[in-house]
Amino acid sequence: MKTMPSIFLGHGSPMLALDDNNITHTLSSLGQRVIRDYGRPKAILMISAHWYKNRNLIQRTGQPTQIYDMYGFPKALYAVKYPVSGCVELSDAVLAIKQLDAVVDNTWGIDHGTWTPLIHVFPDADIPVVQLSVNGILTPQQCYEIGQLFGRPTESLHLFLTLDKS
Repeated sequence: MKTMPSIFLGHGSPMLALDDNNITHTLSSLGQRVIRDYGRPKAILMISAHWYKNRNLIQRTGQPTQIYDMYGFPKALYAVKYPVSGCVELSDAVLAIKQLDAVVDNTWGIDHGTWTPLIHVFPDADIPVVQLSVNGILTPQQCYEIGQLFGRPTESLHLFLTLDKS
């Protein structure tokens, strides 16, 4: 089996969760390709720019809450459910990376930056998700170094995804 890739996703508008178009079809194809070419991920580590803090925070819970951290959209968007589980094993692996100096924070949930694209990439919500914050006080060089900690393919079957804040 090939090593699991690292993937960058830009989701654009949260309305993408409700769309059925070329973009959502491409996201769906991406999930199918990951499973076909690399196997089913054991869990997904997501870094979402929507969880922007002054340090590295990570969720460590078996049942992360889905949050709706956007405003002024149609009611149908707030009815979208993506009920993933968490993965304490993956959280612990991230916490063990000493140079990351991450701490647990379960006050934030799985935000729209995570569930909006994942609804199309892995629509069954059957792959656990752990979210890591973006540390807003790091220099670009430090962000690059953190990316190097996660950015190389892994043999642990954990998929690494990052998101922009479009």
